[in-house]
Formats: sequence, structure tokens, C-alpha cells
Amino acid sequence: MSIVTNEELVDVTGGLRQGAAQARWVKRQLGFDPPMKADGHPLLTWEQINAPKREQRKSSINWTKAA
Repeated sequence: MSIVTNEELVDVTGGLRQGAAQARWVKRQLGFDPPMKADGHPLLTWEQINAPKREQRKSSINWTKAA
């Protein structure tokens, strides 16, 4: 398992340098919330980047109606 470096993260995310912006990109593009490293950047492996996008499940609970 190969960890993606901070420099590689900048390339993968299209030039984003801030960790929070990179994490948002991962959430939108790859479909999951990444764990964060101590330096504030996402902790990713190349396997996660190259894996197919995960589908997000929608809740079946209707929160707009009272019980």
C-alpha cells in the first residue's frame, strides 16, 4: 500500500494545496471522507484514488414529517 505524498496530492487534486480543500475534493470526487494526517492533509493510498467511486446511500427516513 503506497501512501500519496503531499506533493502528489497537489497534482491529483488539480493544484489544491490546503488540506481542507483537498479533503473536500476527495469527498466530491471519490465519494468518502478521508482520514486526516497530523499536518492537516488527507491520508490516502493510491489504491483509494484508483478505486471506483463509492455510491452514497440516501437515508430512507423522512425528517421533514413529525412522528
